[in-house]
Amino acid sequence: MTAAPQECDLISANAIKIATGLNDYMAYGTKMDMGRRFASCSVSEERGSDSSLGLMIEVFEPSPIDPEGLENTKLSTRGSDLPGALGPGFAARRKNAKDKTIAFVYGWTPDYERLLSINIIEHAPGRDSLADATEFFRQLKPLLLDNKPK
Repeated sequence: MTAAPQECDLISANAIKIATGLNDYMAYGTKMDMGRRFASCSVSEERGSDSSLGLMIEVFEPSPIDPEGLENTKLSTRGSDLPGALGPGFAARRKNAKDKTIAFVYGWTPDYERLLSINIIEHAPGRDSLADATEFFRQLKPLLLDNKPK
């Protein structure tokens, strides 16, 4: 997930193509703390003026969702807990405003201070987007969630 060449200074271009099914895309990243730490990476299909989101990875600090909100989201989306070593967090699917299915993973620090969100729009042929989102989370968690800000 983090092999070269990379988009947003972190995400493997090949992993993006495989997980999203997008061969021609634009990636846009943002940073926190005056450009020192990763904040987000958005990947959209590149088609003239009509771009559709394929992947969104975000780190929130502090988390915009409180513990009760996370639990309610998990229940309303019928989310499944992440495997023990990856938790706390859950993986689920939901529909967006364009009626497309989004596979997503929310994972957070035990104190709920930081949240890592992985969202993949499901349209890659033959892919399990929920498994892909979980794998992105597994590989990015040590880099984006477990490391304490300096």
